[in-house]
Amino acid sequence: MRIDGSCIVTCKDLDKLKSYIFENYPAKNIKLFAPDDFLIDDAKAVVKEAYIAENEQKIIITLSKSYNIYAQNSLLKILEEPPKNIVFVLCAPSKTIFLPTICSRLYIKTIEAEKISISSGLDFKKMGISEIYFFLKEHSFLSKEEIKSLLQTILSEAVEQDVRLDEDELEEFRKLIHLAELNSKGVNLILCALLCIYERRYK
Repeated sequence: MRIDGSCIVTCKDLDKLKSYIFENYPAKNIKLFAPDDFLIDDAKAVVKEAYIAENEQKIIITLSKSYNIYAQNSLLKILEEPPKNIVFVLCAPSKTIFLPTICSRLYIKTIEAEKISISSGLDFKKMGISEIYFFLKEHSFLSKEEIKSLLQTILSEAVEQDVRLDEDELEEFRKLIHLAELNSKGVNLILCALLCIYERRYK
C-alpha cells in the first residue's frame, strides 16, 4: 500500500494494518488517533492537529472499529479542503462504516487480511489433561484472528483424526468461533474446545 493522498483504507485485521503503516512510513510523519470508537472529541483532536503548520507532509491516521456519525460530519469540511501538507487516512474494518459523504471525498483502498494457519500438533486420541494444560500455556497470548483460526484448525484436525463429534458438539464449536469474534477470552475458548474433544472419548 502506498499513501499518495487522503484516502479510506479498510482491513478486517486492524492490528495488521497498524503494523504495516509504521513499518512503511516514518513515525515522525505520522499522527495516529486509534480509539476503539471514534467520537466527536476525537474528531476535534484530529482537526486541531491538522491545523498545526507543517513544512513537510504529515499523515494523520485514524484507526477505529467504529466511527460516530457526528464525528464523521465534523470532519467533512477539513477532508474536502485539507490544510497544506496534510494527508488524511481513515482506517476501519469496512467502508460501510463511513457515511456516503465521507466516501465521496476520498478514494478507498482495501487490504486483505492474511489467512492465519496454526497447527495444533495434538494427538486428540491420546490427549490428556496435562497436554491440554501445556497447550493453553503456549497459546495464551493469541490475537482474535489467531484464536478463530486455531479453533477452526482444532475442529478440522479432530475430524481428520476420526474424533466423532455429534451435532451438539459441532454447534458448540460454532458458538466458540462466534465468541472469539466478540473478543471473548481466547484461552477459555480454546479450553472449551479441547475439553469437548477430550470428553467425547468417554461418551
